[in-house]
Amino acid sequence: MSVINRIILFFYALAFGAVSIVAIALYSRIFSDAQVWNEFLYLCSRWETVAVSVVVLICSLYLWLQSISSHNNDVSANEAVIVQGKMGQVRISLVALKNMADKIARSTAGVRDVKVRIKMTKAATKDKALIPNFKLRLVVSETYNIITISDDIKYQMNDYLSKFVGIENPQIEIDVKSISDNPAEGKRRVV
Repeated sequence: MSVINRIILFFYALAFGAVSIVAIALYSRIFSDAQVWNEFLYLCSRWETVAVSVVVLICSLYLWLQSISSHNNDVSANEAVIVQGKMGQVRISLVALKNMADKIARSTAGVRDVKVRIKMTKAATKDKALIPNFKLRLVVSETYNIITISDDIKYQMNDYLSKFVGIENPQIEIDVKSISDNPAEGKRRVV
């Protein structure tokens, strides 16, 4: 979920929390019926009420559209790269490619932890074919050269994708999130 969606959802939840508190107060008869009706009529006559109602309606529609939208940054099992073989097309799951990139990065000396994201982007060629775009976020050891680690991962991935998958010149971005020799978060070392 994107940051914008989280912010909208936060304020949306606060608004519905306030409505729930008002409903509980009305049900418990803390205020008299005449007073509640008077305040309700006053609120309905204000343009601010209409403005807030329109904003809440727009937020509701936006969140509803986001919930039914099939566009997602994460890799789903249904997405695939289609490669043309001698006997026809072959579908290679993006999850399989993600797992391959994870395995290559973790087997590289100096890599402590890795998170892999993959999405399809248009190639710079004339046919504008879709190619996988890999983004790796690494935690690397303090005792290894970061440039060597990056070059090694890119070379191995490029070699693997070229030889075994048939994808030439994939886009591979490497971001070093941290340089540390501490154990990866959430993983306990068993002795």
